[in-house]
Amino acid sequence: MKSLMCKIFFVSLLILIIASNNLFALQTSFSTNFSVAYDFSAENVGTSFSTEFRMNPSALGKDFDFSASLNGSNLESARLTFTIEGAKVNLYKNTGFIKASDPLVLYKYDSGKDGVEIQTSHFKVVFSDVVMYADMKIPFMNTNLLFGKRDEKFDTALYGFLKVSGLNVNYEFVLQDVKNFDIKNSVGMVSVAEGNYNWGVRYLLAGATNTNLALSPQYISNQNIVSAWYKFGSQPAFNTYMNTNFCFEKFSDDVLKNTEVGMDINYGGAFVNLKKTGFADVTGAMPTEWGKFNVSLGTTFSFMNFSGKFAYSFGKPAHNVVNTIGEVYYVELGRSFGNINLFAKYQKIIGYYEEKDFFFGELKFTGFQNADFAIQIGNGDFAGDNPFKPVVAFKINAWW
Repeated sequence: MKSLMCKIFFVSLLILIIASNNLFALQTSFSTNFSVAYDFSAENVGTSFSTEFRMNPSALGKDFDFSASLNGSNLESARLTFTIEGAKVNLYKNTGFIKASDPLVLYKYDSGKDGVEIQTSHFKVVFSDVVMYADMKIPFMNTNLLFGKRDEKFDTALYGFLKVSGLNVNYEFVLQDVKNFDIKNSVGMVSVAEGNYNWGVRYLLAGATNTNLALSPQYISNQNIVSAWYKFGSQPAFNTYMNTNFCFEKFSDDVLKNTEVGMDINYGGAFVNLKKTGFADVTGAMPTEWGKFNVSLGTTFSFMNFSGKFAYSFGKPAHNVVNTIGEVYYVELGRSFGNINLFAKYQKIIGYYEEKDFFFGELKFTGFQNADFAIQIGNGDFAGDNPFKPVVAFKINAWW
């Protein structure tokens, strides 16, 4: 299937370019990246190199559009779009294009795939080696019917949108593996929201507690999932929310254990976020007895031509990589001196048993016509477990 898609892609491209009597513009852009890093954290200095060269050809005509990305001699991705009798046809090579349009997103595949997508004002059809599906509008109703095939299984979904007394109503019903009907493979969803979405409620009912949508990013944590929100004010602006999930047999226990409530407050560049997850684990008045919670606040600021941000949070878990109760301090500063940009950020995590320090700094020179040069210290990924290590990297990016 994969080789067939590849052949279809390039044969179609050749036919279009050769047979077309229309003038088209052909453009090619190039980019290259080079980096070298020195790790001083060990007794022997470690060195790593990275080089990359990309070519991005594109062609634009009256009825077609072609673009591609080549990394060295390898075709990284490509897309060809053309129109036939009012239908828009997209041919993809190693591209992440699979995403259904229903509210639950029955099919989504982020990795690059080969495939074909045909779209008109009334339907969309997608062919790939992962899934094939058709999404069609039902006449005289603001409703769509989606029918798909993955492996040897067939799925269907009915979804739509209604405007009722100024309210926005979305709904969907999904049934997976239609040939082998089982109630646990079904999912229903309805949401009702105010016209400007200042408040709303969303309810999802799954066929069973272990229901799973095979190719959907929608995570089904329980048989019943309820979300509600209410926004009000502007200066400051408030956003309150509640999320919970439960099964019918253990309603009270699940609601106490799984309910999450929170409030976000924004005023100019300042913010305060409050969140509590679960109430069954609250055992006393001390923060160590509150279970999972988080209180965070912060603000943006300017100081001596530097722009910056400060944030503080306290809760359990303290951070993605520290599961105990604790605090997180974060500050960042940046300033431009003409074509020289200076940026630095620092984060300190103080957990119950451990402390972690994170630092990242960058000095970037952008005064070149088609290139920039940067010197970096540390790792900029503060969400992961990347405490500061004395690693210095030199990076050059060029394009033409």
